[in-house]
Amino acid sequence: MELNAPAPVDNDGRDVIERAGIESSRLAHTIAEANAVYEIPRTAEAINSNGYMRVALQFPDELLADSSLVSSELQLQAPNARFFTLADTSYGSCCVDEVAAEHYSADLVVHYGRTCLSLTTRIPVLYVFGHEPIDIDDCATRVLAAVGSGANILLLSDVAYMHGIEDIASALRRGGNGGKDGDVAGGSVVASRITSADCVYKPGGESTDIQAGRSWELPGGKAIGDYTILYIGQESLTLTNVLLTQRSQAVYSYDPRTRVLREEGAKANRHLGRRYYMVQQAKDADVVGIVVGTLAATRYLRVVEALKALLRQAQRKFYVFVVGKLNVAKLANFPEIDAFVLIACPENTLVDSREYFKPIVTPYELHLAITRSKEWTGDYITDFRDLLDELEDSPVLPDEEGEINDDTPHYSMITGKLKQQRRYADARQIAAESDSRSVVAAANKSTEIAQYLGSAGAEYLLNRSFRGLGHDEDGKGGSENEQSPPMLAVEGRSGIARGYDNEPHTFQ
Repeated sequence: MELNAPAPVDNDGRDVIERAGIESSRLAHTIAEANAVYEIPRTAEAINSNGYMRVALQFPDELLADSSLVSSELQLQAPNARFFTLADTSYGSCCVDEVAAEHYSADLVVHYGRTCLSLTTRIPVLYVFGHEPIDIDDCATRVLAAVGSGANILLLSDVAYMHGIEDIASALRRGGNGGKDGDVAGGSVVASRITSADCVYKPGGESTDIQAGRSWELPGGKAIGDYTILYIGQESLTLTNVLLTQRSQAVYSYDPRTRVLREEGAKANRHLGRRYYMVQQAKDADVVGIVVGTLAATRYLRVVEALKALLRQAQRKFYVFVVGKLNVAKLANFPEIDAFVLIACPENTLVDSREYFKPIVTPYELHLAITRSKEWTGDYITDFRDLLDELEDSPVLPDEEGEINDDTPHYSMITGKLKQQRRYADARQIAAESDSRSVVAAANKSTEIAQYLGSAGAEYLLNRSFRGLGHDEDGKGGSENEQSPPMLAVEGRSGIARGYDNEPHTFQ
Protein backbone atom coordinates (compact mmCIF):
# COMPACT_ATOMS: atom_id res chain seq x y z
CA MET A 1 0.00 0.00 0.00
CA GLU A 2 1.40 3.39 -0.97
CA LEU A 3 1.99 5.92 1.78
CA ASN A 4 0.01 8.62 -0.03
CA ALA A 5 -2.91 6.34 -0.85
CA PRO A 6 -6.08 6.45 1.29
CA ALA A 7 -6.60 3.55 3.66
CA PRO A 8 -9.18 1.10 2.23
CA VAL A 9 -12.38 0.72 4.22
CA ASP A 10 -12.24 -3.08 3.94
CA ASN A 11 -8.68 -3.29 5.26
CA ASP A 12 -8.23 -6.71 6.84
CA GLY A 13 -5.05 -5.75 8.72
CA ARG A 14 -2.71 -7.56 6.35
CA ASP A 15 -0.61 -4.45 5.77
CA VAL A 16 0.11 -4.20 9.51
CA ILE A 17 1.30 -7.82 9.61
CA GLU A 18 3.49 -7.40 6.53
CA ARG A 19 4.86 -4.00 7.52
CA ALA A 20 8.64 -3.98 7.78
CA GLY A 21 9.82 -3.46 11.35
CA ILE A 22 13.09 -2.25 12.80
CA GLU A 23 16.02 -4.33 11.63
CA SER A 24 17.75 -6.24 14.39
CA SER A 25 21.31 -7.29 13.64
CA ARG A 26 23.48 -9.66 15.62
CA LEU A 27 26.81 -8.43 16.94
CA ALA A 28 27.67 -11.74 18.57
CA HIS A 29 27.27 -15.18 16.99
CA THR A 30 29.29 -17.19 19.51
CA ILE A 31 29.70 -17.21 23.28
CA ALA A 32 33.21 -15.82 22.94
CA GLU A 33 31.95 -12.88 20.88
CA ALA A 34 29.12 -12.26 23.36
CA ASN A 35 31.58 -12.20 26.27
CA ALA A 36 33.72 -9.63 24.44
CA VAL A 37 31.04 -7.40 22.91
CA TYR A 38 28.58 -7.37 25.80
CA GLU A 39 31.14 -7.59 28.62
CA ILE A 40 29.40 -10.56 30.23
CA PRO A 41 32.20 -11.39 32.73
CA ARG A 42 32.24 -7.79 34.05
CA THR A 43 28.43 -7.77 34.29
CA ALA A 44 28.34 -11.10 36.12
CA GLU A 45 31.02 -9.93 38.55
CA ALA A 46 29.01 -6.78 39.37
CA ILE A 47 25.86 -8.87 39.94
CA ASN A 48 27.59 -11.46 42.15
CA SER A 49 29.58 -8.96 44.22
CA ASN A 50 26.52 -6.81 44.99
CA GLY A 51 24.13 -9.72 45.55
CA TYR A 52 21.51 -8.67 42.99
CA MET A 53 18.76 -11.26 42.65
CA ARG A 54 16.40 -9.85 39.99
CA VAL A 55 18.15 -8.27 37.03
CA ALA A 56 16.48 -6.52 34.08
CA LEU A 57 18.39 -6.59 30.78
CA GLN A 58 17.35 -3.63 28.61
CA PHE A 59 18.16 -3.97 24.91
CA PRO A 60 17.36 -1.51 22.12
CA ASP A 61 15.36 -2.90 19.22
CA GLU A 62 18.40 -3.22 16.98
CA LEU A 63 20.20 -5.51 19.48
CA LEU A 64 17.30 -7.75 20.50
CA ALA A 65 18.65 -10.57 18.35
CA ASP A 66 21.48 -11.07 20.84
CA SER A 67 19.34 -10.87 23.98
CA SER A 68 18.73 -14.61 24.29
CA LEU A 69 22.42 -15.50 24.00
CA VAL A 70 23.46 -12.81 26.49
CA SER A 71 20.77 -13.79 29.00
CA SER A 72 21.67 -17.48 28.83
CA GLU A 73 25.38 -16.85 29.34
CA LEU A 74 24.73 -14.44 32.23
CA GLN A 75 22.57 -17.10 33.90
CA LEU A 76 25.52 -19.49 33.80
CA GLN A 77 27.99 -16.96 35.21
CA ALA A 78 25.57 -15.54 37.82
CA PRO A 79 23.43 -18.57 38.79
CA ASN A 80 21.84 -16.99 41.88
CA ALA A 81 20.16 -14.19 39.93
CA ARG A 82 17.04 -14.23 37.77
CA PHE A 83 17.15 -12.39 34.45
CA PHE A 84 14.42 -10.95 32.24
CA THR A 85 14.62 -8.83 29.09
CA LEU A 86 13.06 -5.39 28.60
CA ALA A 87 12.37 -4.66 24.94
CA ASP A 88 9.57 -2.18 24.20
CA THR A 89 10.60 0.71 26.44
CA SER A 90 8.15 3.22 27.93
CA TYR A 91 10.04 6.15 26.38
CA GLY A 92 13.25 6.27 24.32
CA SER A 93 15.52 3.23 24.30
CA CYS A 94 18.44 5.45 25.29
CA CYS A 95 16.87 6.03 28.73
CA VAL A 96 16.83 3.44 31.49
CA ASP A 97 13.26 2.10 31.71
CA GLU A 98 12.81 2.24 35.47
CA VAL A 99 9.02 1.97 35.15
CA ALA A 100 9.07 -1.42 33.41
CA ALA A 101 11.88 -2.65 35.68
CA GLU A 102 9.87 -1.79 38.80
CA HIS A 103 6.92 -3.77 37.46
CA TYR A 104 9.11 -6.88 37.82
CA SER A 105 10.65 -5.75 41.14
CA ALA A 106 14.11 -5.55 39.61
CA ASP A 107 17.00 -4.50 41.85
CA LEU A 108 19.38 -3.82 38.93
CA VAL A 109 19.02 -2.70 35.31
CA VAL A 110 21.74 -3.59 32.82
CA HIS A 111 21.40 -1.15 29.90
CA TYR A 112 22.91 -2.21 26.54
CA GLY A 113 23.72 -0.12 23.50
CA ARG A 114 23.40 3.59 22.80
CA THR A 115 22.40 5.67 25.78
CA CYS A 116 21.87 9.29 26.75
CA LEU A 117 23.81 8.59 29.99
CA SER A 118 21.07 9.99 32.24
CA LEU A 119 21.38 8.87 35.83
CA THR A 120 18.51 6.91 37.40
CA THR A 121 16.45 7.98 40.41
CA ARG A 122 15.24 4.70 41.92
CA ILE A 123 17.04 1.61 40.59
CA PRO A 124 20.80 0.97 40.23
CA VAL A 125 22.03 0.77 36.64
CA LEU A 126 25.05 -0.78 34.92
CA TYR A 127 25.85 0.50 31.43
CA VAL A 128 27.27 -1.87 28.82
CA PHE A 129 28.14 0.03 25.67
CA GLY A 130 29.49 -2.75 23.49
CA HIS A 131 32.65 -2.76 21.39
CA GLU A 132 32.28 -1.93 17.73
CA PRO A 133 35.46 -2.13 15.60
CA ILE A 134 37.33 1.00 14.53
CA ASP A 135 40.45 1.51 12.40
CA ILE A 136 42.60 3.71 14.65
CA ASP A 137 45.28 4.54 12.07
CA ASP A 138 42.79 5.39 9.30
CA CYS A 139 40.89 7.72 11.64
CA ALA A 140 44.03 9.54 12.80
CA THR A 141 45.35 9.92 9.25
CA ARG A 142 42.14 11.42 7.90
CA VAL A 143 41.73 13.79 10.84
CA LEU A 144 45.27 15.13 10.68
CA ALA A 145 44.94 15.67 6.94
CA ALA A 146 41.77 17.71 7.49
CA VAL A 147 42.58 19.82 10.56
CA GLY A 148 46.39 19.94 10.49
CA SER A 149 48.98 18.82 12.99
CA GLY A 150 48.89 21.88 15.26
CA ALA A 151 45.17 22.02 16.02
CA ASN A 152 43.53 21.60 19.40
CA ILE A 153 41.27 18.54 19.19
CA LEU A 154 38.57 17.41 21.61
CA LEU A 155 37.52 13.78 21.11
CA LEU A 156 33.89 12.77 21.65
CA SER A 157 32.34 9.52 20.55
CA ASP A 158 29.32 7.32 20.48
CA VAL A 159 29.31 4.97 23.46
CA ALA A 160 30.08 1.96 21.25
CA TYR A 161 33.48 3.46 20.37
CA MET A 162 34.49 4.71 23.81
CA HIS A 163 36.80 1.71 24.17
CA GLY A 164 39.10 3.13 21.48
CA ILE A 165 39.02 6.84 22.24
CA GLU A 166 42.32 6.84 24.18
CA ASP A 167 44.03 4.94 21.36
CA ILE A 168 42.76 7.52 18.86
CA ALA A 169 44.08 10.34 21.04
CA SER A 170 47.50 8.69 21.22
CA ALA A 171 47.56 8.14 17.46
CA LEU A 172 46.70 11.81 16.85
CA ARG A 173 49.50 12.91 19.18
CA ARG A 174 52.04 10.64 17.49
CA GLY A 175 50.92 11.58 13.98
CA GLY A 176 51.14 15.29 14.67
CA ASN A 177 54.37 15.06 16.62
CA GLY A 178 56.60 13.15 14.24
CA GLY A 179 55.76 9.74 15.68
CA LYS A 180 56.55 10.75 19.27
CA ASP A 181 54.20 10.65 22.24
CA GLY A 182 53.01 13.86 23.87
CA ASP A 183 50.92 16.83 22.82
CA VAL A 184 51.33 18.32 19.38
CA ALA A 185 53.46 21.46 19.27
CA GLY A 186 51.09 24.41 19.54
CA GLY A 187 48.05 22.22 20.19
CA SER A 188 46.63 19.54 22.44
CA VAL A 189 44.45 16.44 22.10
CA VAL A 190 41.87 15.89 24.84
CA ALA A 191 39.81 12.69 25.15
CA SER A 192 36.44 12.80 26.87
CA ARG A 193 35.40 10.20 29.40
CA ILE A 194 32.20 8.67 30.75
CA THR A 195 32.30 8.18 34.50
CA SER A 196 29.07 6.14 34.61
CA ALA A 197 30.74 3.40 32.54
CA ASP A 198 33.15 2.33 35.26
CA CYS A 199 30.81 0.76 37.83
CA VAL A 200 27.21 0.30 38.96
CA TYR A 201 25.51 3.61 39.64
CA LYS A 202 23.40 3.49 42.80
CA PRO A 203 20.89 6.35 43.24
CA GLY A 204 21.36 8.04 46.59
CA GLY A 205 24.43 5.98 47.31
CA GLU A 206 28.13 6.74 47.47
CA SER A 207 28.63 7.23 43.71
CA THR A 208 29.51 10.90 44.15
CA ASP A 209 32.21 10.83 41.46
CA ILE A 210 29.76 9.63 38.80
CA GLN A 211 28.14 12.32 36.69
CA ALA A 212 25.69 12.20 33.82
CA GLY A 213 26.88 12.49 30.24
CA ARG A 214 30.41 13.01 29.03
CA SER A 215 33.11 15.05 30.77
CA TRP A 216 36.55 16.38 29.90
CA GLU A 217 39.25 18.61 31.34
CA LEU A 218 40.86 21.25 29.12
CA PRO A 219 44.35 22.62 29.81
CA GLY A 220 44.55 25.83 31.81
CA GLY A 221 43.78 29.00 29.90
CA LYS A 222 41.87 27.24 27.10
CA ALA A 223 38.12 27.10 26.41
CA ILE A 224 35.92 24.99 24.18
CA GLY A 225 36.04 27.74 21.55
CA ASP A 226 39.75 27.04 21.07
CA TYR A 227 39.14 23.42 20.06
CA THR A 228 37.98 21.44 17.06
CA ILE A 229 35.62 18.65 18.07
CA LEU A 230 36.06 15.20 16.52
CA TYR A 231 33.02 12.96 16.98
CA ILE A 232 33.50 9.22 16.42
CA GLY A 233 30.30 7.49 15.34
CA GLN A 234 27.38 7.54 12.96
CA GLU A 235 24.87 10.33 12.54
CA SER A 236 22.66 10.23 15.62
CA LEU A 237 20.90 12.32 18.25
CA THR A 238 24.16 12.39 20.18
CA LEU A 239 25.89 14.16 17.30
CA THR A 240 22.98 16.59 16.94
CA ASN A 241 23.23 17.38 20.65
CA VAL A 242 26.96 18.09 20.28
CA LEU A 243 26.37 20.38 17.30
CA LEU A 244 23.80 22.47 19.17
CA THR A 245 25.41 22.75 22.59
CA GLN A 246 29.17 23.04 21.96
CA ARG A 247 30.45 26.34 20.51
CA SER A 248 33.74 25.07 19.15
CA GLN A 249 35.85 26.16 16.18
CA ALA A 250 34.55 23.31 14.04
CA VAL A 251 32.95 19.88 14.37
CA TYR A 252 34.08 16.84 12.36
CA SER A 253 32.51 13.39 12.45
CA TYR A 254 34.21 10.14 11.55
CA ASP A 255 32.09 7.09 10.76
CA PRO A 256 34.09 3.90 11.50
CA ARG A 257 31.72 1.78 9.41
CA THR A 258 32.19 3.73 6.18
CA ARG A 259 35.55 5.36 7.09
CA VAL A 260 34.23 8.77 6.02
CA LEU A 261 35.28 12.05 7.68
CA ARG A 262 33.11 15.11 7.13
CA GLU A 263 32.65 18.59 8.56
CA GLU A 264 29.28 19.27 10.21
CA GLY A 265 29.10 23.08 10.30
CA ALA A 266 26.28 23.59 7.78
CA LYS A 267 24.11 21.01 9.53
CA ALA A 268 24.44 22.86 12.85
CA ASN A 269 23.25 26.10 11.26
CA ARG A 270 20.18 24.40 9.79
CA HIS A 271 19.32 22.85 13.16
CA LEU A 272 19.66 26.15 14.99
CA GLY A 273 17.55 27.99 12.40
CA ARG A 274 14.78 25.41 12.71
CA ARG A 275 14.86 25.53 16.52
CA TYR A 276 14.73 29.34 16.52
CA TYR A 277 11.61 29.24 14.35
CA MET A 278 9.93 26.98 16.92
CA VAL A 279 10.93 29.40 19.69
CA GLN A 280 8.96 32.10 17.86
CA GLN A 281 5.97 29.76 17.60
CA ALA A 282 6.14 29.10 21.34
CA LYS A 283 6.29 32.84 21.97
CA ASP A 284 2.86 33.23 20.35
CA ALA A 285 1.34 30.29 22.27
CA ASP A 286 -1.46 31.04 24.75
CA VAL A 287 -1.99 27.43 25.85
CA VAL A 288 1.02 25.18 26.50
CA GLY A 289 1.12 21.42 27.01
CA ILE A 290 3.86 20.12 29.32
CA VAL A 291 4.72 16.62 28.09
CA VAL A 292 6.64 14.39 30.48
CA GLY A 293 8.91 12.28 28.28
CA THR A 294 10.99 10.59 30.96
CA LEU A 295 10.50 9.06 34.38
CA ALA A 296 14.15 8.13 34.84
CA ALA A 297 16.19 11.32 34.52
CA THR A 298 17.01 12.86 37.87
CA ARG A 299 15.14 15.97 38.99
CA TYR A 300 12.53 15.85 36.23
CA LEU A 301 9.75 16.55 38.75
CA ARG A 302 11.48 19.77 39.80
CA VAL A 303 11.58 20.84 36.16
CA VAL A 304 7.85 20.16 35.78
CA GLU A 305 7.10 22.35 38.78
CA ALA A 306 9.49 25.07 37.58
CA LEU A 307 7.81 25.19 34.16
CA LYS A 308 4.36 25.32 35.76
CA ALA A 309 5.50 28.27 37.90
CA LEU A 310 6.99 29.96 34.82
CA LEU A 311 3.75 29.63 32.84
CA ARG A 312 1.62 30.61 35.83
CA GLN A 313 3.58 33.83 36.30
CA ALA A 314 3.28 34.56 32.59
CA GLN A 315 -0.49 33.94 32.90
CA ARG A 316 -0.43 31.24 30.24
CA LYS A 317 -2.69 28.23 30.48
CA PHE A 318 -0.94 24.88 30.76
CA TYR A 319 -1.81 21.19 30.91
CA VAL A 320 0.47 18.32 31.93
CA PHE A 321 0.54 15.13 29.84
CA VAL A 322 2.19 11.74 30.31
CA VAL A 323 1.76 9.93 26.99
CA GLY A 324 4.74 7.58 26.76
CA LYS A 325 6.41 7.55 23.35
CA LEU A 326 5.40 10.53 21.27
CA ASN A 327 3.61 10.25 17.95
CA VAL A 328 1.49 12.53 15.81
CA ALA A 329 -1.82 10.85 16.62
CA LYS A 330 -1.42 11.17 20.40
CA LEU A 331 -0.74 14.90 20.42
CA ALA A 332 -3.37 15.57 17.75
CA ASN A 333 -6.00 14.64 20.35
CA PHE A 334 -5.41 18.01 22.02
CA PRO A 335 -6.12 20.64 19.35
CA GLU A 336 -6.59 23.43 21.92
CA ILE A 337 -2.86 23.30 22.74
CA ASP A 338 -0.81 25.92 20.87
CA ALA A 339 2.63 24.47 21.67
CA PHE A 340 4.11 21.56 23.58
CA VAL A 341 7.21 21.53 25.76
CA LEU A 342 8.89 18.14 26.14
CA ILE A 343 10.73 17.19 29.32
CA ALA A 344 13.05 14.38 28.33
CA CYS A 345 16.69 13.37 28.30
CA PRO A 346 19.16 15.64 26.44
CA GLU A 347 18.87 13.58 23.25
CA ASN A 348 15.15 12.80 23.11
CA THR A 349 14.17 16.38 23.96
CA LEU A 350 15.11 17.48 20.42
CA VAL A 351 12.04 16.49 18.39
CA ASP A 352 11.71 17.35 14.73
CA SER A 353 8.08 18.46 14.92
CA ARG A 354 7.53 19.13 11.23
CA GLU A 355 5.11 16.18 11.07
CA TYR A 356 3.21 17.34 14.14
CA PHE A 357 0.32 19.78 14.09
CA LYS A 358 1.84 21.94 16.85
CA PRO A 359 5.49 22.75 17.65
CA ILE A 360 7.37 20.76 20.30
CA VAL A 361 10.04 22.79 22.08
CA THR A 362 12.55 22.14 24.86
CA PRO A 363 12.38 23.68 28.36
CA TYR A 364 15.22 26.02 27.40
CA GLU A 365 13.36 27.19 24.29
CA LEU A 366 10.18 27.80 26.27
CA HIS A 367 12.15 29.79 28.84
CA LEU A 368 13.67 31.81 26.01
CA ALA A 369 10.25 32.44 24.44
CA ILE A 370 8.39 33.52 27.57
CA THR A 371 11.01 35.58 29.42
CA ARG A 372 11.17 38.92 27.63
CA SER A 373 14.36 40.01 29.34
CA LYS A 374 16.23 36.91 28.13
CA GLU A 375 18.01 37.07 24.79
CA TRP A 376 19.55 34.23 22.87
CA THR A 377 23.32 34.59 22.88
CA GLY A 378 24.02 31.52 20.75
CA ASP A 379 24.35 29.18 23.72
CA TYR A 380 22.01 26.22 23.69
CA ILE A 381 20.97 23.96 26.57
CA THR A 382 19.44 20.53 26.04
CA ASP A 383 19.97 19.10 29.53
CA PHE A 384 17.21 20.50 31.73
CA ARG A 385 19.35 19.94 34.82
CA ASP A 386 21.67 22.71 33.63
CA LEU A 387 18.64 24.98 33.26
CA LEU A 388 16.92 24.13 36.53
CA ASP A 389 18.53 26.77 38.75
CA GLU A 390 17.84 29.51 36.22
CA LEU A 391 14.21 28.42 35.85
CA GLU A 392 13.65 28.48 39.60
CA ASP A 393 15.43 31.77 40.30
CA SER A 394 14.90 34.06 37.32
CA PRO A 395 11.95 36.50 37.20
CA VAL A 396 9.40 36.24 34.41
CA LEU A 397 8.31 39.09 32.14
CA PRO A 398 9.62 41.96 34.26
CA ASP A 399 9.19 45.55 33.24
CA GLU A 400 11.16 48.50 34.57
CA GLU A 401 9.26 48.41 37.86
CA GLY A 402 9.56 44.64 38.26
CA GLU A 403 5.89 44.00 37.48
CA ILE A 404 4.11 42.12 34.72
CA ASN A 405 2.49 44.35 32.09
CA ASP A 406 -0.54 42.58 30.64
CA ASP A 407 -1.28 45.18 27.98
CA THR A 408 2.00 45.24 26.09
CA PRO A 409 1.79 43.31 22.80
CA HIS A 410 4.78 41.78 21.11
CA TYR A 411 5.71 41.53 17.47
CA SER A 412 5.06 38.04 16.10
CA MET A 413 7.70 36.90 13.63
CA ILE A 414 5.31 34.12 12.54
CA THR A 415 2.36 36.31 11.48
CA GLY A 416 4.19 39.60 10.97
CA LYS A 417 1.70 41.41 13.22
CA LEU A 418 1.48 42.60 16.81
CA LYS A 419 0.28 39.79 19.07
CA GLN A 420 -1.76 40.54 22.18
CA GLN A 421 -1.17 37.69 24.59
CA ARG A 422 -4.22 36.17 26.25
CA ARG A 423 -3.96 36.01 30.02
CA TYR A 424 -5.29 33.07 32.03
CA ALA A 425 -5.58 33.60 35.76
CA ASP A 426 -4.62 30.85 38.15
CA ALA A 427 -7.51 28.80 39.55
CA ARG A 428 -6.55 29.82 43.07
CA GLN A 429 -6.70 33.48 42.05
CA ILE A 430 -10.10 32.96 40.41
CA ALA A 431 -11.47 31.45 43.60
CA ALA A 432 -10.39 34.56 45.50
CA GLU A 433 -11.59 37.07 42.90
CA SER A 434 -15.10 36.36 41.66
CA ASP A 435 -14.86 39.13 39.03
CA SER A 436 -11.78 37.61 37.37
CA ARG A 437 -11.40 38.51 33.70
CA SER A 438 -10.55 34.89 32.84
CA VAL A 439 -14.06 33.68 33.73
CA VAL A 440 -15.75 32.63 30.51
CA ALA A 441 -19.53 32.83 30.37
CA ALA A 442 -21.19 30.53 27.89
CA ALA A 443 -24.87 31.35 27.30
CA ASN A 444 -27.26 29.55 24.98
CA LYS A 445 -30.66 30.71 23.76
CA SER A 446 -32.41 29.27 26.80
CA THR A 447 -30.45 31.74 28.97
CA GLU A 448 -28.59 28.97 30.80
CA ILE A 449 -25.14 30.15 31.85
CA ALA A 450 -22.14 27.94 32.59
CA GLN A 451 -18.99 29.43 34.03
CA TYR A 452 -15.63 28.00 33.11
CA LEU A 453 -12.89 29.23 35.42
CA GLY A 454 -9.95 29.93 33.15
CA SER A 455 -10.50 26.78 31.10
CA ALA A 456 -8.85 26.91 27.68
CA GLY A 457 -10.50 23.60 26.81
CA ALA A 458 -13.94 25.03 27.54
CA GLU A 459 -13.24 28.08 25.40
CA TYR A 460 -12.18 25.84 22.54
CA LEU A 461 -15.35 23.79 22.96
CA LEU A 462 -17.55 26.89 22.80
CA ASN A 463 -16.01 27.91 19.47
CA ARG A 464 -16.80 24.57 17.85
CA SER A 465 -19.90 24.15 15.69
CA PHE A 466 -20.70 20.80 17.36
CA ARG A 467 -20.32 20.66 21.13
CA GLY A 468 -21.87 17.29 21.83
CA LEU A 469 -25.37 15.97 22.47
CA GLY A 470 -27.69 18.21 24.46
CA HIS A 471 -26.12 21.46 23.28
CA ASP A 472 -28.25 22.00 20.17
CA GLU A 473 -29.51 25.53 19.59
CA ASP A 474 -32.59 24.94 17.49
CA GLY A 475 -34.81 23.41 20.17
CA LYS A 476 -36.04 20.83 17.63
CA GLY A 477 -39.59 22.02 17.34
CA GLY A 478 -39.77 23.90 20.63
CA SER A 479 -39.81 27.60 21.16
CA GLU A 480 -36.65 29.64 21.03
CA ASN A 481 -36.33 29.72 24.83
CA GLU A 482 -37.38 26.12 25.35
CA GLN A 483 -34.96 23.21 25.29
CA SER A 484 -35.97 19.76 24.09
CA PRO A 485 -36.40 17.15 26.85
CA PRO A 486 -33.70 14.46 27.00
CA MET A 487 -34.34 11.38 24.89
CA LEU A 488 -34.53 7.95 26.47
CA ALA A 489 -31.62 5.64 25.81
CA VAL A 490 -32.18 3.15 23.00
CA GLU A 491 -30.16 0.25 21.72
CA GLY A 492 -27.72 1.34 19.04
CA ARG A 493 -25.65 -0.44 16.44
CA SER A 494 -23.59 -3.50 17.18
CA GLY A 495 -20.59 -4.83 15.36
CA ILE A 496 -17.50 -3.12 13.97
CA ALA A 497 -17.07 -0.14 11.66
CA ARG A 498 -16.29 -2.22 8.58
CA GLY A 499 -19.70 -3.88 8.80
CA TYR A 500 -22.36 -3.45 11.49
CA ASP A 501 -24.78 -6.30 12.19
CA ASN A 502 -27.71 -4.44 10.55
CA GLU A 503 -25.79 -3.85 7.31
CA PRO A 504 -25.35 -6.25 4.40
CA HIS A 505 -21.99 -8.04 4.60
CA THR A 506 -20.13 -7.47 1.35
CA PHE A 507 -16.71 -8.56 2.57
CA GLN A 508 -16.04 -12.14 3.51
